[in-house]
Amino acid sequence: MDKNFIIGIPVRDFENPMTRLSNTLNKEERIELSKSMFLNIVNSFDDENVDIYCITNNSSVVDYCTKNKIETFNAKNSGLNNEINEFINLTKDYSAWTIVHADLPYVNRHYAKVWIEECLLNEIIISESKDSGTPIIGGNKFINEFQYGEKSFIKHIELFNKKNINYKKIFNKELSFEVDDINDYKDLIKNQPRWFRKNSLLSSPDRI
Repeated sequence: MDKNFIIGIPVRDFENPMTRLSNTLNKEERIELSKSMFLNIVNSFDDENVDIYCITNNSSVVDYCTKNKIETFNAKNSGLNNEINEFINLTKDYSAWTIVHADLPYVNRHYAKVWIEECLLNEIIISESKDSGTPIIGGNKFINEFQYGEKSFIKHIELFNKKNINYKKIFNKELSFEVDDINDYKDLIKNQPRWFRKNSLLSSPDRI
């Protein structure tokens, strides 16, 4: 069966991730948290009709993906927007696509399925993080310009309006909540999704 949906997950590195949590988690714990959230995204979206790629140029991330049987896409150009543009430009044989950040801890198979269905039905579907970032974006219209960086959600919306591209915003916490700071991590400790509870290094009740 030909797969009709493609997902790209950008991962810069695992060397020293999530530095804003460094007063709460040591380096080993932050690396473990970063890897665990990434694997949860992969496992949540994994389906017979879906191709999943980690977008990275980092050798240690490539090695980690190889170990976990995850395909990687190595861009020729540096910079997140350039890497994603290059990735999308090579994937237009699919019916729809998604770019999703690796630090969305509440994504599960249900919300991943809902998201894929929405992408197949809409030109563009997008969510907004608390700092107006773009944790996840996709759709059945293949665009060739991305606006990652500060206030990327606002910049994406301005682009869509300028080019008369129809878009739909999703408001689910599961598709917009990122672990960016200590308050986010406190929320994660409080709610503890299944993948988090299984990781004894991260889920200790006296962590904070």
